[in-house]
Amino acid sequence: MDNKKLYLATVLLALVLGAASIVPAAQEPPATNTNMQYENTLVLITPSNSLLLKAVTTAFQKYAKEKLGVDVKVQLIQAGSPECMNRVIAWNGKPDADIFFGGDLIYHWKLKEKGLLEPYKPKSPDYDALPATFMGFPLKDPDEMWHPKLWWGHGFMYNTQVLQKLGLQPPKSWDDLLDPKWKDLIVMCTPSRSSSTYINVGIIIQNRGWEQGWAFWRRLAANVGAFVQRSADVVDLVSKGEYAVGFAYSQGAIINRANGYPVSMYMDPTGFIVSGVSLLKGAPHPNIAKAFLDWWYTPDAQQAALSAGGIPVLPTVKIQGPPNSTAAILREYLGGKDTIYDYLKTFSNVKFYDFSFAEKYYTNISQTFDNTIVAKHTELKDAWSTILSVQPKVKGVPEAEAKLQQAIKAFDSGDYATAKSLALEAENIAATAPKGPSMTDILLYVIVAIIIVAVIYYVLRGRKPKKQ
Repeated sequence: MDNKKLYLATVLLALVLGAASIVPAAQEPPATNTNMQYENTLVLITPSNSLLLKAVTTAFQKYAKEKLGVDVKVQLIQAGSPECMNRVIAWNGKPDADIFFGGDLIYHWKLKEKGLLEPYKPKSPDYDALPATFMGFPLKDPDEMWHPKLWWGHGFMYNTQVLQKLGLQPPKSWDDLLDPKWKDLIVMCTPSRSSSTYINVGIIIQNRGWEQGWAFWRRLAANVGAFVQRSADVVDLVSKGEYAVGFAYSQGAIINRANGYPVSMYMDPTGFIVSGVSLLKGAPHPNIAKAFLDWWYTPDAQQAALSAGGIPVLPTVKIQGPPNSTAAILREYLGGKDTIYDYLKTFSNVKFYDFSFAEKYYTNISQTFDNTIVAKHTELKDAWSTILSVQPKVKGVPEAEAKLQQAIKAFDSGDYATAKSLALEAENIAATAPKGPSMTDILLYVIVAIIIVAVIYYVLRGRKPKKQ
């Protein structure tokens, strides 16, 4: 009997232990397979800036050592997005790098088309919770070849102290910047030198159409004080108060604000994009590369990016932090919302940046901007200044007003010499046109008429016969 009880107890204990072994464990960063032979080198080819890369690589190295038991050396191949793509194409399936980290999605799409990306689904519950699309914008590749890295915002930043000294209110829209009061207070890079500037320029043209889009940028260029070599120069000059407003992307405005500069930012809801991250076909260190992708879709990884001004792509990561932290500043720029998704939902009919449109017209837009705006900036500003000075002079003279409209149309199309000539013609027409009485004349006539009426009244009153 004792032996039977002992047997039953042993069986029961085995069942209990077996059941315990299948109870789900608390969620940990997924790549913790101790049987996996992880390489000790990871190579990223990336257009990302050094601040973000330092935050991300430091956090990953810590994770790899603690969770994977590997001291990973992260090597970086840094270049612009197009150059990164071209290098991967030149490697032709035998890459020197493991992961293409960053860059607009269009570059990842092109590499996928050429068969140079390796399919891989990150092992992360947070990745699984990420929607495939958001408001029509793709976030996941159905074939799992490219993945979303981070969100980035675009728009314009401004120096709050400079605006206060000048007695100006912060601009609240792109059209606010067309006001002549902003003349020479704006600084920008060019779309041929900066992808973030190209996005800002492209968004306006995409949303307003070709003619109206270029008309906008030519009129706005009349208020630009200088074109600089890099978008980083824009952030630096506005932060230091040398210009009031500059066109930039979100990270620079966030980081410089955290560093004590008095800057803020208008984030265009149509200007948010998602950058990509992909495993390269033939990656020399595939196991640690896959571990990196698994780790990337964890709160720890996204928080590391947030600390460097990145906008988390995971909706499960809330944007919050102590005062003056990058998270707190980003949250302010996003209207106090917990995530980028919550912020964008407050807008209706948002038309996101179209990567296909951008790719199709990149050369055209870049060359048109350089050739008709930057190269002719002095002529452009002179023509628009002439038009503005003539406007009040032609009011009330239909022929002159019509001629000035022709001048504006010529300006909007980039023919600045003709625009100035037509504006001066309009001014001459107004100057030689028969003039009616001015408001001053009319007021004088009214005063004289009142005096005459008063005199007549008193004269007539004095002639009335006196009562006997």
